[in-house]
Amino acid sequence: MPFQFTGWLTFDRNGADPIFIPRQQHTGASLPSSLFLTLGPGWRQQVPVRKTTPPSKNEVRCPVQVIRDQRGHYRAGPFVAILAAGKPKGFSGVRSNFLDLIHTGRRMGVTVFVITPAGLKRNDKRVEGFIPKRGHRGNQAQWISATFPMPHVVYNRIPNRQAENRAPEQQALAKLSAMPGVHLFNPSFFNKWELFLRMKHSTQLARLLPDTVRWEKGERLEEMAQKHPTLFLKPVNGKAGHGMIRITRKERGFEIVDQKVYNKKRFHVDDMQALKKKLNLLTGNRRYVLQQGIQLATYGGRPFDLRILMQKNGAGKWSHTGIGIRVAGKEAISTHVPMGGSIADSSRVLQSLFGKRAAAVTEKIRTTTLDIARHIEQEEGKNLGEMSMDLGLETNEKLWFFEANAKPMKFDEPGIRRLSLQRLLQYCLFLSGFPTVTAGR
Repeated sequence: MPFQFTGWLTFDRNGADPIFIPRQQHTGASLPSSLFLTLGPGWRQQVPVRKTTPPSKNEVRCPVQVIRDQRGHYRAGPFVAILAAGKPKGFSGVRSNFLDLIHTGRRMGVTVFVITPAGLKRNDKRVEGFIPKRGHRGNQAQWISATFPMPHVVYNRIPNRQAENRAPEQQALAKLSAMPGVHLFNPSFFNKWELFLRMKHSTQLARLLPDTVRWEKGERLEEMAQKHPTLFLKPVNGKAGHGMIRITRKERGFEIVDQKVYNKKRFHVDDMQALKKKLNLLTGNRRYVLQQGIQLATYGGRPFDLRILMQKNGAGKWSHTGIGIRVAGKEAISTHVPMGGSIADSSRVLQSLFGKRAAAVTEKIRTTTLDIARHIEQEEGKNLGEMSMDLGLETNEKLWFFEANAKPMKFDEPGIRRLSLQRLLQYCLFLSGFPTVTAGR
């Protein structure tokens, strides 16, 4: 499907009809004075073409392609919406991440904006969304509201499970999932226990799973403690290691470490009865899984694990965006950076541990994570565009699967970060049916 023109659509914040401004290289062409365009999946509009227009404080300029489909109809886009949680004034979510994606979109000729459930109107042609004021970057960016076409693609970044489970958010997700011409991906968070059960459906991938049981007030605690010298209690809906508990068998009794974002508490109990009582007190009514502790490989004397970012590419296929290494902090019981963990270069770490075998180990990680991503998506039965995974690695090259996240946190490695933003938008272009081109900012 060849593209015809690139340029900008202006949307007036006061509700005036949009105008198409072609890029400079098109201005010498015999452009019509107006184009009958399909904006987004279903808004059809006669749009004036202006080679230049004076800037207006009320306008929002959106980079677009104008392409002609097989029926000879012109389409403008692509329009990509980041679905955030609603709040009385604006939206909630990691705004710096939203800004990164919006600015990358401008460089790639993709209009990206933020929407909330409140922005979905009864009219399925348009939405109310947010975009940073022109020239604004960073945490101090000023966000303005405007009317946009219904997006071709919706990227779910509702920031937490509590918000995602609210009625307005659930209604918005259901509406977007069912709407013709709209592609929603990553519609919900993963659940640790359900993910574990789904991994067990594959004989090959089940070998990667540590011994894991559902926490039911300590019902199988004694059995697990006899089998494994170290155990972990992990919140089913946990994030970044918050609420994780480590249980270590000692010569006399057990050591318990309860990890929270702001502190870690240590306890010692003398016997199994006291252990069960203490753990029930710490876990309360929250849902946990009880999992075998793994003797992870170390770097600089501290255990580390692997953070893998998997994303679909511009052909709609799962691809490997990058491998991150997270080294545990001095007092931490997990490798998460918010818990004191640190970042290390994956090539350097694997080379230092495995020498000539490093390339083979890296390839094993790549093929294994591709298999996991494909399997999880098939089991979930939903369209997924990206996920991160936490894998453990032993010195004998054995891999362990710990968890996957449907809404990956930002990778701090600059190369992975840049590629992740580009690949995300390449996948959005694939879903929308627009080709990849480079447009102005």
